[in-house]
Amino acid sequence: MGVRIIGDDETAVMYCSTTDWAFGPVFSDKDEHSAFERIESFLRWLRVDPREFDEVDLSMKYTEWLSQEKTQWMVEAEKETEE
Repeated sequence: MGVRIIGDDETAVMYCSTTDWAFGPVFSDKDEHSAFERIESFLRWLRVDPREFDEVDLSMKYTEWLSQEKTQWMVEAEKETEE
């Protein structure tokens, strides 16, 4: 049980499979990345279970993530190239 993603490539949200409750921001496709990819990227950046945050704190984390999202994609692409 844990955090899952529901939606499609254009729009998706996180939900808790334990409580069947959706939470957090709505992600959409952007800059050649699907909504699913963007949620996965957010979760990699966050490095902790997003259910640990209340809505206000999760919203602030999402805003922080947005400000560095493009950089994260570039760094991860460079790492893939090196491997």
